[in-house]
Amino acid sequence: MLNKNSTMWAYVICLAFTALTAALAWQAQHFEIDASADTLLVDNNKHYILTQLADQRYGSEEFILIAFKPKNSQLFATNNLTTVSSIGREIAEISRVKQVKSIVNMPIFTAGDAVSADVKNLTWEKQKFDEQTLSLSLKQHPLYEGLLINDDQTAMSLQVVFKSDHKVEQVNHAIIDIKRHLLTRELTDKELNSLEQLKDEQQKLNKNLEQTRIDEIESIRAILKPYKKDGDFYLGGNNLLSYELIQIIESDLVLFGSLIILVVIVLLWFLFRQFSWVILPIACCATSVVMTIGLLAALDFKVTVISANVFALQIILSLAMIIHLIVHYQELVLKHTDWSHKQLVLATIKQKIKPCFYAGLTTTIGFGSLIFSGVQPVISFGWMMVVAMLVSFTVSLAFFPALLLALFNKQEFVKQHKQIERGMNATASLVKNQPKKIVIISAIITIVGVLGCLKLTAENSFLNYFSESTDVRQELTYIDQEFGGSTPFDVLFDIPDEQIKSDLVISASTVQTITAIQNMLAKQQAIGAITSIADFTKIAQVVNGKPLTEYELTALYKSLEPNLQQELFGAYFSEKDKQIRISMRVQDSTKDLNRADLLAEIHQELSLLGIEKQQYTLTGLFILYQDVLSRLVDSQILTILIVYGAMAITLMIIFSSFKVAWIALVPNLITTSVIMGILGIFAIPLDLMTITIAAVAMGISMDDTIHYIHRYLEEIKLDEASSDTWVKRTNLSVGYALIYTTTVIVIGFGTLVFSNFVPSMLFGLLTSVAMIVALVTDITTLPVLLKKYLGKTK
Repeated sequence: MLNKNSTMWAYVICLAFTALTAALAWQAQHFEIDASADTLLVDNNKHYILTQLADQRYGSEEFILIAFKPKNSQLFATNNLTTVSSIGREIAEISRVKQVKSIVNMPIFTAGDAVSADVKNLTWEKQKFDEQTLSLSLKQHPLYEGLLINDDQTAMSLQVVFKSDHKVEQVNHAIIDIKRHLLTRELTDKELNSLEQLKDEQQKLNKNLEQTRIDEIESIRAILKPYKKDGDFYLGGNNLLSYELIQIIESDLVLFGSLIILVVIVLLWFLFRQFSWVILPIACCATSVVMTIGLLAALDFKVTVISANVFALQIILSLAMIIHLIVHYQELVLKHTDWSHKQLVLATIKQKIKPCFYAGLTTTIGFGSLIFSGVQPVISFGWMMVVAMLVSFTVSLAFFPALLLALFNKQEFVKQHKQIERGMNATASLVKNQPKKIVIISAIITIVGVLGCLKLTAENSFLNYFSESTDVRQELTYIDQEFGGSTPFDVLFDIPDEQIKSDLVISASTVQTITAIQNMLAKQQAIGAITSIADFTKIAQVVNGKPLTEYELTALYKSLEPNLQQELFGAYFSEKDKQIRISMRVQDSTKDLNRADLLAEIHQELSLLGIEKQQYTLTGLFILYQDVLSRLVDSQILTILIVYGAMAITLMIIFSSFKVAWIALVPNLITTSVIMGILGIFAIPLDLMTITIAAVAMGISMDDTIHYIHRYLEEIKLDEASSDTWVKRTNLSVGYALIYTTTVIVIGFGTLVFSNFVPSMLFGLLTSVAMIVALVTDITTLPVLLKKYLGKTK
């Protein structure tokens, strides 16, 4: 670009970027949103594999729970039951619905009914039981209470069970049959190739299934709408959670992307008061985002709730780099009034390419550190931001100057902001007159932050991800509290050899053991509904006044036709594997719930029952989520160590000085300690988004640090003036860009505080705080250290 044909090259670059953007815009149509459970964990996570194996063995059913709290206080009034019956029939018409279970169509055993009776006729729809009979029969019902009716008998529910797609099921089984080997060994090349092919097929099938699930939930809501006059409805289940997360991702992408662009336009106009300095940055940011979406689609990355802010981040980071270029261009305009537009553009790029490259590199390293977190969505977020930063860097340093040179004339107007000038002079004076106070205050803040870090916790709940005012939070909380919990959690018990009898399906000693385990679990405060094969003997006790003997249970089991046998017992007992499943749900809304403590208590209680660890396996979403939470603190420490180690090495290479590298790290160490300290002091738990804040803050704030140091070192080279003069000149040049970029980032990310997704809100708030702290340390603590330790020779 520095030759005589630079204008021609500017046109060539513009055309090349236009063509590339158009091609990637077409590719962007394949970009997808993913809110499935698979995004939580890495592929070789043993807990995920064990949970999939259990789901495969026991035929885990996909369902949605619809709670109905009637306005009529008499729950079992005929009109309420009729309403539930009508809703059930309408929902059953949805093509993928297998069955809609409720207290109106499920068998109601009353005293005197035989367990082996024709259960299909023992329903309210067939028998029209009176209110008292229903109330007595359903009170403390081992199967229905906590699922189809709440403990207080003030609400009932419909369990909408969906048919499994044979093709999807077949592919899922093939995948888990290969992945199960990861529990004992590495996969062979042949297995890895087969796995990749199966995953590609699975992706295509799941894409259609995900849209079907969205349509089903919207259809169910439409069916419920006319019945809202009769009472309140609350939806729950994993499908609903995925649905709501997808809605949030789409909403945040559109709403906050648009809001940030609007805020950016207003800020750019306020800062520069020139049309060109608004349209150019916006055009470059839009180009960066479109190119990135296309590249991510081509690389088969999907956006999750964790990475939904990728494009907002990219807009802000692209803008920050472009603002540095604009400010430097304006500085040259004031210094060299006789220069042509071409000279100004080329000089701007020549003088700023190094600090911009260094800043882009360190930011990329900051995000790249997330790849080592060990948490799948965070790893994906790290890779996506690396791609985004590479695109932004290329667009800012190639497309922006090319557009400026090819389509615009010399921009001579420079808006003066006297308040900023006075502020920069004031901080230069503060650095000159109060260096000790600055160091002491910085040290105190850092120490307080480090002490706050010691209080970091990762305990959290799915419910806490949604704002309390949202419908989804209220729905999920109601289901959680009134209908036996939200998070599936299973105990798989391997029947000991001494309890196995050849002539019995299940021995009395096994039933006693399962009952003891179930009773122990029921005592845990956070455990909601629990069901197992032992509940069938409890039903017999309600009906016949005594439990089934081991021989009666065996006779009942063998007398059933295979399909009914699987339906009644298959979800809780595997005759082939000699294993029993105790299924339960954890109430996420339990006050002061600590998952790690709950698991430790369960392990201890099982040990006291004489059950050794090799005799049981804990699986389910509760275990998967706890596994993620348990690794968050370690992941946070690891990513911070990696990012600082990589930054230190990079800075030493950039500045060729060990001393400068460590000076550059100090403001960012302060920023990181403050943010982590805030999380600890205010008991904000680490989650899949807050864990990224340290790396994000480090990556972004390091940009300003590098620009400041680079300009300070340039000032040292210019003349023999004092260090106070160097600080003042640096503040009055690059200091403007620091103020501008920080303002844009803080206000831009500040818009996220209006998100209904709490992790996004915290992400925006804490990133804004980090940038303010980074700015303050960059114009106070940093120059104090530069003055003290750097001379003419650096």
